[in-house]
Amino acid sequence: MFRRLVTWILGTLRLEVVGGDHGLLLGRAVAAGLTLWGMQRRGARLMATLTLSDFYRLPKLRRGTGCRIRIRGRQGLPFFLRDLRRRPAWVAGLAFVAGMLIWAAGHVWRVEVRITGPENLDRRAVLQVAADAGLAAGVWRTDFDPQRVATEIKGRIPEASWVVVRLTGTRAVIEVVEKAAQQAPQAAACINLYAKKDAVVEKVIPFQGESVVRPGQIVKKGDLLVECVLRYYAGGRPPVYPGTPMPPRTDIAHTVPVEARVKGRVHYEEYREVSLVQNVPVRTGESVQSWVLNWRGQPILELGAEGVPFEQAEEEARRLSLPVWRNWTPPVELVIRTTYEVNRRLEPLDLSDVVKEVESEFRARLNWLLGPTDQLATPLKVEVVEKGKDWAGVKVTVETLEEIGLPQEGAPPTTPPAQPRP
Repeated sequence: MFRRLVTWILGTLRLEVVGGDHGLLLGRAVAAGLTLWGMQRRGARLMATLTLSDFYRLPKLRRGTGCRIRIRGRQGLPFFLRDLRRRPAWVAGLAFVAGMLIWAAGHVWRVEVRITGPENLDRRAVLQVAADAGLAAGVWRTDFDPQRVATEIKGRIPEASWVVVRLTGTRAVIEVVEKAAQQAPQAAACINLYAKKDAVVEKVIPFQGESVVRPGQIVKKGDLLVECVLRYYAGGRPPVYPGTPMPPRTDIAHTVPVEARVKGRVHYEEYREVSLVQNVPVRTGESVQSWVLNWRGQPILELGAEGVPFEQAEEEARRLSLPVWRNWTPPVELVIRTTYEVNRRLEPLDLSDVVKEVESEFRARLNWLLGPTDQLATPLKVEVVEKGKDWAGVKVTVETLEEIGLPQEGAPPTTPPAQPRP
C-alpha cells in the first residue's frame, strides 16, 4: 500500500518497446539502476512500467539498441496536476465549493432550546439571552463560548436551575432544566403558595395542599392562596344546614409541599401624557460629506470634512459593502456620511396616530410580562381622558388571566385558616 502511494506521488508511465534489441535495453536499464515492473512480452513488443524520473533517463540508454518507445498510459500526481492547469475554471469551481463547505461548517445555523420541567419558561426568552451572549444563528463557532452562554442564561433567567450548551455540527442545543415553580425544595419544612399580584381568583387547582381562597375572591399581593397542610374533621363531617357554608377543617393531618395552580384576573392600567406636536427638521441646502473605511467595524481611514460646521444638523450614512449571505457580514465596508444644515419647526400630530403608538408600546411591554400560559381576559382598551392645546392624556386598560401563585417557605400553620368568602 505504501509503495503504491509513493509511486502515485512520483508518477508512473506504461511503456511499449517495439523492435531492436530488448535484452540490451533491459541490461542497460538494470545497470543504470532503473526500476521496471509489470513487464510483459507480446510477440516483438515489450510492455513495462517505470516512474516518471526514470523515464527521463531512458532515451540515453536506448541509443544504439534500435528500440522505439511509445507511451501507452500515464498515472500519478504530476499528470493530475497537469490536467488541473489545463482546466482553470474547473479548479476555481472546486476551490469555491471547498471554501464554501469549510465556511458553512464553521458556523452555527440552528439554535434549539430543550426545556425539562413544567414548561413555564418561554423559549423566546432563552433564545434572546443566548443571542445577547453571542449565540445566534449564523455566528462563527469560534466567536462564542458555550460555557459563558450557559452562565449568562442561568444568571439572567432565575427559573433555570441547570443550563448546558452543546455543539453538534452546525447546530447548537441549549438544554435547560427548569425550576418547578410549584415544587418545594427537599430541605424546606413548609412551602406555601402566595399571591404575587393583586388579582381576582378565577380558578384554583390544588394538587397537594389546602386551598384558602375560592374563585371570585379578591386577593392582594402576598396573600396566602394554598397552605402546606392537609386538614380534616377530627370528629367526622359535621351536619350542614341548607344555605349555610361548610365549617373550616381545623385539625391538621400532616404537612405537605404545596403543588397547585391558581389562575387570577389581573387588572393593568396606565396613564400617559403625550405631545401632539413634533419638532421637524427642515434642510437649508447646505451640507458637507466625509468617507470612512471600516474593517470589522473599526475605522481605518477617514477622509473629508472633520466635525460638524453647522449649529443645527442631521446626518445621513450610506454603507457600501459586499453582499451579505444569510447572517454573515463582510468585514470591509465604506461609510459615506452626509451632514445637512437644518432649521426646526413645530408641526401638529394626528391624535389617532399618537393613540396607536401608545397602544403599540403598551402591548409590547405586556407581551413581555405575560408568561407562555397567560392570556388576555378582555380586549385592550385605549381612550383619551384629557386633552390640552398641544398634549393629550391617554389611558390604557386591560385584564389578563395569569398564573398568580408564588411559592415561599414558611412555618406550618397551627390554627384554622380563615374561612374564604363564598
